[in-house]
Amino acid sequence: MTNIEAALKSEVQKVGSLFHAETDYQSGKVIVKKNRTLEISMYNNCFICTLDHDISFEDFSATGTAFNKAEIMLLPEEYPAFTYALSNHPIPFPSHFRQWLNVNPHLISVCLETTESPGHFADRLATALQILEE
Repeated sequence: MTNIEAALKSEVQKVGSLFHAETDYQSGKVIVKKNRTLEISMYNNCFICTLDHDISFEDFSATGTAFNKAEIMLLPEEYPAFTYALSNHPIPFPSHFRQWLNVNPHLISVCLETTESPGHFADRLATALQILEE
């Protein structure tokens, strides 16, 4: 096993542990298998759905960085606490990152892309998701 393979294996284990989730390695891409059940109220009806988070990283380099990507579905009332936890995490976002939203009246999709250590990305994101479970 090369040094980069050993480092990748270590990062995969760390990321899985931070998310309390299984990981899968497919074609050079690590996918985190984590889902979340949401209760959506709409027009006096309640819908319960389980959604898979879209969290992954790829292009792991010898420097320990990778291209990290996530799409997290939130209820509108969860958005402020989630973004507060992300922006106030002890590990700051790298200087170059992308974040955007897709919004409809009942769900907000928060999309994030960074190039940094997968462990840092996972730590920040797992902390923000934990806030929603409290």
